[in-house]
Amino acid sequence: MLLSPQTQIPGPVLAQEAGRPLHVVLAVNSFLPHIGGKEMVVHYLAKSLSTMGHHVRVFVRGGFWRYRGIEFPYPVHRWPGLGRLLRDRTGEAALRWESALWKTDVIHAHVTYPSGYWAVQLAQKTGIPVVITPHGDDIHTIPEIGHGKRLDPAYSPKIEFAVRKAARLTAISASIENSLREAGAPGERICRIPNGIDLERFQGAAVTDIRHRFGLPSSAKLILSVGSYIPRRGFEYLVQAIRLVQDTSPDAYLVIAGRNTEPLVPLVKELGLEARVLLLGQIRPPSGGNDTTDLLADIYKSADVYVSSGMSEGSEGLSLALLDAMAAGLPVVATEISGNRDVVRNGESGYLVPARNVEAMASAITRVLTDPGLAMRFREKSRSVAQDYSWDNAARQYLALYSESVS
Repeated sequence: MLLSPQTQIPGPVLAQEAGRPLHVVLAVNSFLPHIGGKEMVVHYLAKSLSTMGHHVRVFVRGGFWRYRGIEFPYPVHRWPGLGRLLRDRTGEAALRWESALWKTDVIHAHVTYPSGYWAVQLAQKTGIPVVITPHGDDIHTIPEIGHGKRLDPAYSPKIEFAVRKAARLTAISASIENSLREAGAPGERICRIPNGIDLERFQGAAVTDIRHRFGLPSSAKLILSVGSYIPRRGFEYLVQAIRLVQDTSPDAYLVIAGRNTEPLVPLVKELGLEARVLLLGQIRPPSGGNDTTDLLADIYKSADVYVSSGMSEGSEGLSLALLDAMAAGLPVVATEISGNRDVVRNGESGYLVPARNVEAMASAITRVLTDPGLAMRFREKSRSVAQDYSWDNAARQYLALYSESVS
């Protein structure tokens, strides 16, 4: 069965399509406990595929010794790396050994380079079909801020080779699909499959009193954004917007959870917002054992509004953090860029505002914070939209693609 880029397949059909259990390698260039969008995508996809009875393993180069004691509910094979020295040769060689030692029906590479490039090189010699899923900066380009691997002449031809030669490619959003076509990917090989959400994670009330935990008044209105600091995320515009929100909502606090947010500190001080902006750093998921509290999920559940402030087209693929916020029932204020537009329905589950427009962002946030009825309607719609993005649905769509590639 040939899937068009927009195909949405119902679950029962996909389960039948899979036929027999498949041996799937999820190849990625970094993995948990390093936390990022693609790492979480691979984790949840591996869990769902394994639960469905398929033989799934994660291939990652590096971390062989450092992370040797960490266990997952599926095999993770960490191959020793040599840093950047002979990166492509050793990467392909490790993937070749991985495929030779254990049966492999299909390699699903996450990011076009390096893992997609290694997988396609291997496929040229072995015939193992390769599916590639880009995750953002490996396919997008934003020249004005120097964002995107395709801007680098060392990477661009390798990315273009990978997307031309892969058996199938998936796009998590319209902007990813457009960037794939710009890089030379045949349009008939691209299938739109969005990211998923761990819906169970956001059910029920928060276990932790987040306001008490961070020394905030019980009346505090929490404006949340999640993600590591990268200029394209537009956090500077969000911090400036909070200064305007303060004029009408003096109990508003901005919470940003993510790595490397130190570049925001000078702006926060300049605007006199030290007491109103919380830069929490990276918050890891529970590690198991006695550590069962999901602090980040509790922060989502305790927030009043979520903001996705990407600064231009290509800033986001399809933000997992945004989907998580909707699963937690948060009203959303998001910039009107691809990825955000794909899931946020303006005036229904939140507001879409022009990118880099501080005043529009502040006005939308203020409306949500000051109108309880509006906020409640947005919350209900967010939860409703999130139901369509379960990881089981996403995994079934990937299974259809694998089965088609193997047949």
